[in-house]
Amino acid sequence: MNMKDNDNTVLNVLGCVPSLLNILFELACESRSIRNFDILLNIPVDISDEFMPSADWQVTTIPVYDRHDHIPESDLFAFSVVGTQSKEIVYNFFRQLYRLETCQFMNLIHPSSYISRSVTLDHGLQVEPLSVVSSCTTLEFGINVKRGCNIGHHCTIGRFSTINPGVTISSHVHVGNNTMIGSGTTVKDGIHIGQNTIIGAGSVVVRDIPDNVIAFGNPCRPQKPNQR
Repeated sequence: MNMKDNDNTVLNVLGCVPSLLNILFELACESRSIRNFDILLNIPVDISDEFMPSADWQVTTIPVYDRHDHIPESDLFAFSVVGTQSKEIVYNFFRQLYRLETCQFMNLIHPSSYISRSVTLDHGLQVEPLSVVSSCTTLEFGINVKRGCNIGHHCTIGRFSTINPGVTISSHVHVGNNTMIGSGTTVKDGIHIGQNTIIGAGSVVVRDIPDNVIAFGNPCRPQKPNQR
């Protein structure tokens, strides 16, 4: 295990998608000056060449799936996983193991992004650079807002959802839990997108989309069930 300075914050990273680690760690550095990370694995994962750690990061990988006696060094947590249901599965595993509360999950918001003062923020949010979240919107627990997104006023984005790069969401839109909206998608005013749904990249959503489907196109239509 790597040694860490006692006065430095340790961020416990739940789950591991190697291609997301640099994004998460850079966001933690730039938003909170965090450089110490414990990666807690619930399944075996190889840290591939897609992960390129900075020289000033202290990173420890802990296979909790066969070491349930591990006690986290700090009470601060973040996700390194996306996808419909994936974050919730990882959260439930560690919630039961460590009796976690949602308030232990850190919000990581890049300083170049703008969050209106009237936005309601839950915990465990990751907002990447150059995104805008407008007035009276609610971001629920465990959401990823990727780079260059624009979320309008009076929207609700449900728990564990992912808004991929370059998405534009107009006003009064509701996005259900565990939903992923693909890169470059546009969602018109007043639309309701169901839970556990995937919206394909580049779609134009002009009518409501139900739960548990994969939908795409211009106009966006359900194409098949999302059976994950």
